[in-house]
Amino acid sequence: MRLSLNRTQLKLIAIISMVIDHVAWGFLDFYSPLGQFMHVLGRFTIPIMCFFVAEGFRRTHDLKQYIYRMASAAVFTIIPFYLFFGHEYGYRQNIIFDYLLGLLMLTVLEKTGWNRALKILVVAALFGVSISVGGWIITPSLFILVFYYGRDWRQKVTWFIVCNVVTVASIEIAIFINSRFHIFDYEWTWWSMLYLLGFMLALPVLSLYNGEKGSDRPGSKFFYIFYPAHFIVLWAIQKLTVGYESVYGLYLGMHILVIVVIVIMLEGVLRSQASRGQNSVAIFLVSGAVYVCGFTLEILASTADGYYLACVVQYFGEYIMLISILLFISESCRVSTPRFVYLLHIVAALGLMYALVTTRETGFFYSYIGVNEEHVIGRPELVHSTGFMLSMAFMLIMCLEIVICAIHVFIHGSRIEKRRMQFILCAMISCWMPYLVTMTGVTGGFEIPAVGMLAAGGFMYVCLFRYGALDSVALASENALEKAHEGIMVLDDRYRVSFHNRIVDDIIGGLDHNTDVRNHEVVGRILDGEIDRINVSDRIYEVTLEELKAGRLVQGTMIWFLDVTEHMENLKNMQELAHHDSLTGLYNRGYFKEIVDVDVRDGRRGCFLMMDMDNFKLVNDHYGHQRGDSVLINLASILKDYPDDELYACRVGGDEFCAYIRDNTDKEYITSVIDNIMNRFNHTFRSEDDIRCTISIGAVINDDAGALMDCSTLYSHADRKLYEAKESGKNTYRL
Repeated sequence: MRLSLNRTQLKLIAIISMVIDHVAWGFLDFYSPLGQFMHVLGRFTIPIMCFFVAEGFRRTHDLKQYIYRMASAAVFTIIPFYLFFGHEYGYRQNIIFDYLLGLLMLTVLEKTGWNRALKILVVAALFGVSISVGGWIITPSLFILVFYYGRDWRQKVTWFIVCNVVTVASIEIAIFINSRFHIFDYEWTWWSMLYLLGFMLALPVLSLYNGEKGSDRPGSKFFYIFYPAHFIVLWAIQKLTVGYESVYGLYLGMHILVIVVIVIMLEGVLRSQASRGQNSVAIFLVSGAVYVCGFTLEILASTADGYYLACVVQYFGEYIMLISILLFISESCRVSTPRFVYLLHIVAALGLMYALVTTRETGFFYSYIGVNEEHVIGRPELVHSTGFMLSMAFMLIMCLEIVICAIHVFIHGSRIEKRRMQFILCAMISCWMPYLVTMTGVTGGFEIPAVGMLAAGGFMYVCLFRYGALDSVALASENALEKAHEGIMVLDDRYRVSFHNRIVDDIIGGLDHNTDVRNHEVVGRILDGEIDRINVSDRIYEVTLEELKAGRLVQGTMIWFLDVTEHMENLKNMQELAHHDSLTGLYNRGYFKEIVDVDVRDGRRGCFLMMDMDNFKLVNDHYGHQRGDSVLINLASILKDYPDDELYACRVGGDEFCAYIRDNTDKEYITSVIDNIMNRFNHTFRSEDDIRCTISIGAVINDDAGALMDCSTLYSHADRKLYEAKESGKNTYRL
């Protein structure tokens, strides 16, 4: 299956890339390796957004509204942009202003009624505005034009690369000239601007666009709101990190608030229906709260011993968090993890905790613990030792296990299991992301694991409730109960009732939840395979069992009570149509032959009758086929007066009928039956034209116990007897 991305996913990539870039501009040295790397990652945004400006122009139903919305966003962003970027950009505008210029260029170029010269003049003026006050000189406008006017993707890519390379080359030439003549204030080095070639990294990502809109969340206006808002947040962080004293209370309060929120989440989880998936999330939240408590202790501590105690609490929380994530993956994504793996993890975690607690003096974990007095609130100075390295290796191994499980789920899992796995990975990444953020210097040396823990808990919480990871059995049963019109019972892996609907109560009586049904009079026999159909009043229910199982992991059992009443009636009607003559209701020739042959194989003797109407053609010719059909029906009603155990009959075709007298070869009895049939039928049709419809019969007794004749043989002999009866004057029989 080819990987693809929809519009929403690409825009989220652009937003993430933009934030990374702006964090680097605000908090890192531009010439540092990390700064340059983050600026390269930030190059995805402009090509993606330019692509969608071109797509938006092509698809919009209200161009004026589109221009107005973008212009409004550009205006509203002016102040937030200057707050954060004023020292870098001076009088130049934000990127939405550049997108607006590109959109206006497309509007001018596609406008009807304007001559070419006027269009060129206006577009040139817009390029002049971009050069004068645009945040990115002409580059976004060129990209928008490329994405709109390129005939196909290959041509778009070619033109894009040419534009990117030419603009970078022009900047390099300007840097070279400026290094000699110092025309501009900027003192860039030639290599510092090569990060702009990173724009081309967005092309492979854009090539995955599938043309679909994707989720409605976030909404279409999200970018316009997020763009100025994130500038305000980054500017606030910059200002807060200037004076550390002013944020001590905020820093401590943040950790306490996170603990409170986690406790609220935990309460919601514990109030939900019990399941192992719920338990693993509860363990995760508890360990997360412990983890954040460790950092709260670190904030309050002022001595080396206090910091060491905080480390003990933090490590304990980290270990249990990772183990609970593995447990949650096992339960919610159907990844069967052997129990000894969890046992090894627990033993390793306990061993490391024991070493951490008992080796304080030996320096097994930290060879030195001091206090950094230069930081306003006091920060620990730690020199890592062997135990720390072992601890990192242990947590790395568990993270790798989680990644391996994720790969397995993304390859073999169902759609909802993949969705759950995405949230679990986001939770794991959120746990460690604050450390990477701290390394960038954005937080001014303040560690913010509480933020990551809050995000991780949120991901797990959403996964638990929104995507049915509470319990796979519960999910299946809830969906079934909502949609089904049949009886449904869901049992857990201990054969206790998890769910059943009202129809089940009507079929087998009331059942309490969490009841072991193996000893139930009806359900126990269903589980043993003794019952597969139940009749209740005038309804028929077919019973089927289905294991709720993925791989080797059995989650429970679902029992379906399918109402097959109409199906059985339809089947009966279909069998009637398949075995009976549509006009007379007697058996048809094929089915009659089958049951005669069955009687013969079973050794049941009898007498074969072959009947043919006399003068039936005259009835049809003079009085029509409708009257003729009534004559046929009258004969059939005479034959159907005999029960099948005595005589069963068929219509061979036309006015020819056959019958088989069952289990009786007495000639007097057979003669009485034939006389009764003939006498009753002789009064069926008489006309004023002296047309009289009678019946002639040929009969063969099948009583040779050692060599009973089959239907075909009996038919042949009876046909000869019928011929003899016809030759002798009709309205008679031969036996």
